[in-house]
Amino acid sequence: MSAVGRVTFDVGLSLDGYVAGPHQSLENPLGEGGEELHRWMFEEPEVNTAALESVAAPTAFVMGRNMFAPGRGPWDESWRGWWGEEPPYHAPVFVLTHHPREPLVMQGGTTFFFVTDGIASALAQALAASRDGHVGIAGGASTMRAYLAAGLVDEFGLHVAPVLLGAGERLFEGLGDLRVEPGPVTSNHLVTHLSYRVVRGLVGE
Repeated sequence: MSAVGRVTFDVGLSLDGYVAGPHQSLENPLGEGGEELHRWMFEEPEVNTAALESVAAPTAFVMGRNMFAPGRGPWDESWRGWWGEEPPYHAPVFVLTHHPREPLVMQGGTTFFFVTDGIASALAQALAASRDGHVGIAGGASTMRAYLAAGLVDEFGLHVAPVLLGAGERLFEGLGDLRVEPGPVTSNHLVTHLSYRVVRGLVGE
């Protein structure tokens, strides 16, 4: 656990290592086939209760801009996220961006804050806003990689769907020195839930 809190993420993954399919677009934000990675959440939630609780456990979140909105450049302030007026987070969410924007208060307890000074600042603000020091990195893959590469993630869950996407966005590119210890594994016909703790320090320490 980090000295100041606990930082985790949970993410759906294909058998060939993709967290989104190819050809992501406004109409198809998860890419071709990407929705298959999340069937377990919606089709059989009753047999995946523990994993769903893990996804919802953080009391503040950080996400990349592309997780919140399509495109780059100055904000289209009519855009209020992919999730409608009541996003699923029910907590403060800190969105990484290069373009300032006023906080966006949504229904259900979610407020989006827009952070322009980097991943460390976003995490510090999320930790300060969380009720219990538990911050979730909500995505996308590049944001998760950035926090892993910076040594700021304590634990993560991979929810592996029995599908091959063939192309898309990989989670673990450029993280060859990442060391982890495995935790419990559960599975059903829609998904295998894997958990890992990040090991810090040098081998042999």
